[in-house]
Amino acid sequence: MGSPADPEADGRPLLWLGANQIGKSYAQAAKLLHYIRRTGPYALRRPGPVQICIVSISKEQIVPLMAKIWELLPKRAKPHGGEEAIECPEARFGPGFGFRGKPPRLVFTSGQGAGSLVRFATYKQGSGNIAGSTLDVLMLDEPPPEDLWGEVVLRMLRKSGQIWITMTITPDSPPQEWLKAKVEAGVVRSMATPSAREEGGKWVPDRDAFRPLDGTPPFISRKSILKAIGETPESERPLRFGAAWDGATTDRWLSAWTTACISDTPIPAGCIGMLSLDHGIRPGKQAAALLAYHAATARFWLLDEVAGGDVATSSQQDAANILEMLRRNGITWYAIDFWIGDRSAAATRGDARKDNAALRRYIAEELRINADRFPRIEVPYKSAGTLTSGFRQLNALFASRTFLVHPRCTNFIKACERWNGDKRSGLKDILDAARYGMETCLSGRTRLSATVTTRQTR
Repeated sequence: MGSPADPEADGRPLLWLGANQIGKSYAQAAKLLHYIRRTGPYALRRPGPVQICIVSISKEQIVPLMAKIWELLPKRAKPHGGEEAIECPEARFGPGFGFRGKPPRLVFTSGQGAGSLVRFATYKQGSGNIAGSTLDVLMLDEPPPEDLWGEVVLRMLRKSGQIWITMTITPDSPPQEWLKAKVEAGVVRSMATPSAREEGGKWVPDRDAFRPLDGTPPFISRKSILKAIGETPESERPLRFGAAWDGATTDRWLSAWTTACISDTPIPAGCIGMLSLDHGIRPGKQAAALLAYHAATARFWLLDEVAGGDVATSSQQDAANILEMLRRNGITWYAIDFWIGDRSAAATRGDARKDNAALRRYIAEELRINADRFPRIEVPYKSAGTLTSGFRQLNALFASRTFLVHPRCTNFIKACERWNGDKRSGLKDILDAARYGMETCLSGRTRLSATVTTRQTR
């Protein structure tokens, strides 16, 4: 698309709107190397080295594309162990980290692409860093913000550079109505590649839509697509499988939740015990979730909860409520392996400030022990997209029946049944409390020994 071999190439920016897991990163890497080496569809491009800048939302978002580029570069053994890319021997790649350097870059020193430079950047670095030099190609990996288009893309067009955009829109993407309008107006040339289509209210895999033209099998199987559809909230399915611009409007965001997830079955021996807290979207409100996690089978049990409801409580009251929850489950405070709590909620309009340090101090007072004897309440890791990815992960656990909820957790059950994705809703508080604990367990941060046992679930 857009190469000298493309009869419809006309210099317009190119957009590939594709479903998840269909091989977009592999295709981008292959196209990039063809362009640099003047091979394949780019065999007739203008001779000479080229400069390319690849930009994405964050370094983490761009690592999969870096990995595919590294995978496709021919390697040779280094004299003292390891391997290096033949065409760009100075490149240093780390699995899960990507290319190293400030900024990360690839300098081609041999082969048909000798003299070419590929550098990587993020949208946060600003337009000046991205378009500070003349570029032959600007690759935008994942949806770009509108202000970048106005400052960088128009400058690229004036210099006759090419613009390649590849993306899957997600709920965390910046607004894309402006880009959709440019596609509809013919300013941007686009291609959509779905992996499934909706028929009669159900999503059906459509592997022919993304089958490679050279006859090789698709990158994802029908079985894998069906599994992913079942684990994905209904509101995101048009985006992640239909390569659509907009998600679906639903009454219930956690679409995999059913009453089959409610169970009072005993938990197995060897579980990790966790007390997970959310200080609430409104100061003075708080939710706490008592979780058990069985690492060997990656299964969760929500054993009990404390939710503020419509009444504001002080940190001292919260401490008493949490300890009462532990007592009614026959659990001592020192049997909890991991305590985790959201960042502080600032006080406004006379409401009580909530934070982990205050709660820890009041729990210690209730227990009549020195505060330094009580475990530190850790803050959960947060970055762009963690909220959506965390709830998507929770939905997948519901789909596989590996997150079970005790019937007494009525606030959590109500939230699963009624939360529609509104981030301002009070229903989200108890969901967040459970989500922080789930994410902490699955991230590997729980390294302590598992000791939790409960009287009511044995």
